[in-house]
Amino acid sequence: MANLLVPSATVFRTTKVQPELDRFENDAEHSFLLATLGCAIAQQMSPALDLGKVSQYALVHDLVEAYAGDTTIWASSEEHASKAEREDEALRLIEERFGKRFPWIDRTIKKYELFDEPESCFVYALDKIIPYIVMAAVDHQPFPPHEELYEEKMEVARKKIARYPQLLDLFEDLDADYKKRPHFFQAGDRLSSIAALETGSLTYNAPSK
Repeated sequence: MANLLVPSATVFRTTKVQPELDRFENDAEHSFLLATLGCAIAQQMSPALDLGKVSQYALVHDLVEAYAGDTTIWASSEEHASKAEREDEALRLIEERFGKRFPWIDRTIKKYELFDEPESCFVYALDKIIPYIVMAAVDHQPFPPHEELYEEKMEVARKKIARYPQLLDLFEDLDADYKKRPHFFQAGDRLSSIAALETGSLTYNAPSK
């Protein structure tokens, strides 16, 4: 609890589930939302999906971030470049520290990361969509992007969601919904905003870990 599960509740993301509070969603909350929503809609989408696998993969999908940290969509190019290496090292630490006593943890993470089952692909794709669902549900975009930058990030997300193509329609519905909410965007120069994101000068006020 002290060395893996509680720390996951201190890894903060860029989404607020309570916009009125100056607190960002953490990984534990995100994983709960993903697991619950995933099980709720999985069999509507495909009765063949195993809900046990969906829930297990959703619960462990971000556990490596307890050691690697969350790499947000707004992270610098350097952070994105080091993401795989940091997460590989984090998984090694999890296996080393918990593998003998709690082998389910690292084994399930490894099975999820193979993406050779429909359930893992479903969870991976839904994970990319769920921040958009949360922001639409609470009608709050904590970091409003310029529209052109938003379109760039949406295209990146589409390519990832295509791992489970049946979810693309949901994503397109969210995109259409977003475009009806002008307060989700801000005007400005596209190139300067990208440069600011790359240098890390555009940040969010997440609580310290």
